[in-house]
Amino acid sequence: MTSRYIEIRPDNIPADGKISFKNGFPVLSFTISAQDGLLDPSTVRIVGEFNAYKDNLATPTPLRDGDAVSMNNRLGIYNIIESLTIKSQKSKMICESIRHYSKFMNSYLACTSSLQDQMGHLGETCLIMPNGETFRKSVMESPAGGTQTNSFSFHVPSGFMQSGNMVDLRQDAFGGVILEFLLQPDSNVLFNTAGSTTGIGDAHYELTNLRLTCEVSDLDDMAPKSQGVFEYNSITSLYTSVNSTNAQIQYSLGLRNVLSAFMTFVPVSNINTLTADGQATTYMSGDGSSNTTIVPFKKIQFLKGGAKYPADFDYSNSFLVDGNTQLPDPQIIKTLVESINPEYTSDRVSISPVNSNRLYNMIATTGGETSYLNIAEGGSVIGLGIKYGIGGAGEDFSTEQFGVSIESDLLSDNPQGVYIFIKSRSQLVYSANGVQLLQ
Repeated sequence: MTSRYIEIRPDNIPADGKISFKNGFPVLSFTISAQDGLLDPSTVRIVGEFNAYKDNLATPTPLRDGDAVSMNNRLGIYNIIESLTIKSQKSKMICESIRHYSKFMNSYLACTSSLQDQMGHLGETCLIMPNGETFRKSVMESPAGGTQTNSFSFHVPSGFMQSGNMVDLRQDAFGGVILEFLLQPDSNVLFNTAGSTTGIGDAHYELTNLRLTCEVSDLDDMAPKSQGVFEYNSITSLYTSVNSTNAQIQYSLGLRNVLSAFMTFVPVSNINTLTADGQATTYMSGDGSSNTTIVPFKKIQFLKGGAKYPADFDYSNSFLVDGNTQLPDPQIIKTLVESINPEYTSDRVSISPVNSNRLYNMIATTGGETSYLNIAEGGSVIGLGIKYGIGGAGEDFSTEQFGVSIESDLLSDNPQGVYIFIKSRSQLVYSANGVQLLQ
């Protein structure tokens, strides 16, 4: 079987080839057309160039040293993606849709890549750097008198793309695939590390020279039948907010094979503002005296149908305190990693006591030494996760609610955004008559 590499331009690119949310192009779409071949979805990459500017003039001004505008350094180019939707070209049926994709990727990258990965190939391909100051200097700012253009070639992690299966692109089989990216607003991507918007009210990012590349294998005489089943893990995303010491979260998922779930937090006031990093994953904050003070989890329960499940015990407040270190219960970190990454691939992580402790605050300026913006080794990593089933069997939530009970020291009136991601087993049954999704 021979392979060929193809390159595809966006479906909706403007005449000047520049994609910018601020200038009216919030959606980026690519179509891998139906053809006689098998697509390896793991080879799909989005290639292009990234620039950031401080104003929206006819010839915008590049960011310079002193403008103090940056993005979340662990996410790099993934900062710009609000949602990823994968569709069947033949039926336009949605195969997978991950909202809040950048929030998902923040935890995913921390659990699947090492600091060396982030400084090495991910830095080259995805514009990632585990140090915020280095990231701002090397990616965001241009040298005096010039404009720095950053090339990227990022992969697209998702259940569909990382299934390990080939997609039969024949018209009488699965057919073509559509990838649709909803871009983030500039205010939820860029932020001022000095906590001010002075002089950068029109700061925005811009993408150019965009294209999709992938590998397609030609069919041989032993080509498979034009009907079959495509199995993969899909990601379902939810959003809510909590603002009490005893938060109760309940959802009817309607999913039969739930493999795991995890959630991350960020103050609602940090979302969609140029003065704070809305993509960070932090502890909840607000102890009654200050909205910027980090508060610990006191008791956590994962529920199924209102009863504790799969653990029939509480995850309780268990911090190691020696005057300089405040660490979470190791079980919290263990279950978070397991909910995102299978155990047999958990050999490359960047979670450590340095970036998972509580020894910081939510002051939104790098001038504050203990600010969350100054956390080493990529920035804060925290979340709550749980794994279901044994051996990938999954758990049935089609008739019972998924729930989480969180008791904390959140005493301030400071709503916390909660991003919930559910991983479940899905099947796509395809034939000449169409495609059907089973979950």
